[in-house]
Amino acid sequence: MKKVKREIRLSQCMIVKNEEKNIRQALSWGKGLMCEQIVVDTGSMDQTVQIAEEMGAKVFQFQWCDDFSAAKNYAIDQAGGEWIAFLDADEYFTAESAGKIFSVIQKAEDETRSGKGWQAILVKMVNIQNGKLGSSGQHVRIFRNDPHLRYENRIHEVLKYSGQEQVRAYDAREELIIYHTGYSQEAYKRTGKTQRNIRLLEKNLKDNPRDAESLAYLGDSYLSKEQYDKAKECFHRALKYGEEDKKIPPKEILRILSMLLILYARESDPKDEKTVRELYGKSREIYRDHPDPDYYFGAWLYQNRHYKEAEGYLKNALEKYNSYRGTLWVYMSGNLKLYFAQLADCCRQLEKKEDVIRYSVMSLGVDRYYTESLVMFLNIMKEEDGEAETASKSWEILSQLYNMSSLKDQMTVLKGAKLTLFLSLENRVYNAMPAEQRRAVQEALSEK
Repeated sequence: MKKVKREIRLSQCMIVKNEEKNIRQALSWGKGLMCEQIVVDTGSMDQTVQIAEEMGAKVFQFQWCDDFSAAKNYAIDQAGGEWIAFLDADEYFTAESAGKIFSVIQKAEDETRSGKGWQAILVKMVNIQNGKLGSSGQHVRIFRNDPHLRYENRIHEVLKYSGQEQVRAYDAREELIIYHTGYSQEAYKRTGKTQRNIRLLEKNLKDNPRDAESLAYLGDSYLSKEQYDKAKECFHRALKYGEEDKKIPPKEILRILSMLLILYARESDPKDEKTVRELYGKSREIYRDHPDPDYYFGAWLYQNRHYKEAEGYLKNALEKYNSYRGTLWVYMSGNLKLYFAQLADCCRQLEKKEDVIRYSVMSLGVDRYYTESLVMFLNIMKEEDGEAETASKSWEILSQLYNMSSLKDQMTVLKGAKLTLFLSLENRVYNAMPAEQRRAVQEALSEK
């Protein structure tokens, strides 16, 4: 007789404050999947609570006490499901992922019965910044409703199982993806998250000035406010205390090193060469397979015109990026357009024309409206003998990237052709337009 599997009851939990712009989407993805949706409000002054109640959520009030773990643990206490999906209001599962949640939980339960003992589910997290994919990493967002599983830390809270070093999590990063929209500048300004985080982190540091993790998170907050000098100071102090005290894991040291390399690559001051090389060397000692240190060290070298050396590190970064299967955040994934453009320009400086074409096209594959990469591609193509034939080849390649019946895409390619004085390609773009549209575009351009 075939064994019938029991239904899994899953509760969705979240804590919120002034999330009227996000709460509907935050609840919509789980509507119909959850046995209940629990919203713990920490003092909203907008329509968050009303919208949540309209959508059928169970809403509870929690007196804010400057402790995210306390609020989240209160939400867990209200849950009746066997498993809990705990996402922030600015996070949501894709529709495809949401449809796989129960099958993933079932796999985790089946493996637990065979001795694995999974307590939680590890999912992939992708940050959305200004409408585009940003950095990616992993988080535990689904876990058993177990009294031994609770959050710890006042801010940047972590799920812990009492008596264990870390939570045992089933790896579902290939199946479950969460998008996080809360890292945009607009979101930070609207919610005041940055100032709140700074206040709580400074509160932590007053009690423990050598807390490397709090210093690193404080650096993140200053970075989001574009206060780069303060961010760098925090990350350097975090690195110093983290190395001296040996109380934070190597993965966090690597993240601190990566953030410092990001800041130094942004400034690209040649006087920092010794420091940058030392930071990169330390990252290699910790974890050789992560792509970020190679990318940002390569970016610093590129900005300082060490093109040959930069090419090597940038190519190493791409190889590592394509093969990386670890659990650490990858910041390079939010910069692929720029990464490929930098690598293409390195190759241009080294007169490697085929590589310039390859990497500039890859940059356009990430963002086809990135003018710098389009111009680089067209300049190389235009150098070939026979402009008419080269225009035909360029058109063939660009037709794989652009919708040549779209006015926006046509105008993008036309702009690139004009900037590179690629007359034959310019004519190809005009010829692809309907006569009336072509005349309108030509008249509009002639008036500029």
